[in-house]
Amino acid sequence: MPYNTEEHLSAALQDAVGNRPFTPDFDQIEARGRKLRNRRLAWRATAGTSFAAAAIAAVAVATSGTGTTAPAQLAAPKPSVTSGSTASAGATQEAPLVQLVGYLTTAEQPAGDATLLLRDQVYKTGLKVDVWDLHADNGDYYFAKTKGALPAQVKGKHLQEDEAGRKAVVAAAKYAAKGDLNDARKKMAFAYVPKNPKVKPTLEAPGVTPSLPAASLKKLPKGADPALYAVNTTDNWVWNNSMDALMVGAGSPTVRAGVLRLLNQMPEIKVAPGTYQGQKVLTLTAGQPAIGGNDHESLVINAESGLPIKYTNDFVTVNYTVERVTIADVAKGKF
Repeated sequence: MPYNTEEHLSAALQDAVGNRPFTPDFDQIEARGRKLRNRRLAWRATAGTSFAAAAIAAVAVATSGTGTTAPAQLAAPKPSVTSGSTASAGATQEAPLVQLVGYLTTAEQPAGDATLLLRDQVYKTGLKVDVWDLHADNGDYYFAKTKGALPAQVKGKHLQEDEAGRKAVVAAAKYAAKGDLNDARKKMAFAYVPKNPKVKPTLEAPGVTPSLPAASLKKLPKGADPALYAVNTTDNWVWNNSMDALMVGAGSPTVRAGVLRLLNQMPEIKVAPGTYQGQKVLTLTAGQPAIGGNDHESLVINAESGLPIKYTNDFVTVNYTVERVTIADVAKGKF
């Protein structure tokens, strides 16, 4: 599939600015909690605008911050495998995400009208930051530094910005659960693209590695590694925006199913089964061309419920506690 080389170069040069060393600042983290903006390369350190926007507070989700089991209302149906069925067991091993998506698409929607998230963030510098996000199913978003501060945020209707973007990634994930996967890929990749962008984005096929011609290579910063710019823009946006969808819609099995179906379309997303804190998990590792250079990003999910457990990149590890609540109860402080 054709791609716009100059668009790649322009976006990549902007991303290079985001790679400068930084010291995480709590006010910056709070600001990123307020605004979920479109990303380029995943979870960079310096906030930006347009397609190069970054996330100070990287995202991952855990069934709980201490590794306890997720509430039953958040869990997907257990796999139904006939005893002694070699074919069923083989299918589970060969396509774990496909099997999991199947379970999630049959799961009942959980009780409540909002998802409460505790972000437990540990930076490589040693900085530790916990913050609380409350995502209502209607797209409303409340943020607080402590759990106890959330009721006042809800009662005061102190809504955070970028509702359209949040709704778009969640809608794309829900569509991806059962809809046309290529169409869903486009919806997820372009979820944060403005209606009239200065540069019209180009849709690239999953796993295709772009290359820069000699003329464009000459425009790179002195000493820059060309490999850092060999990023599949669509794969990158799908990965990043899927992380947003998991954050905003973590409590929905349909959202989780759609995200996993989209990620399973990308050959550079490797899936490995394992265990973590006593639970069966799947680790999804993103590599090139979805991620540039020597960056490393991974997402650990519960193998039976699809709930994200832990997100890790080169500068931060984030765990999430996921709960379903009602907005009315949060306003009363009963949660």
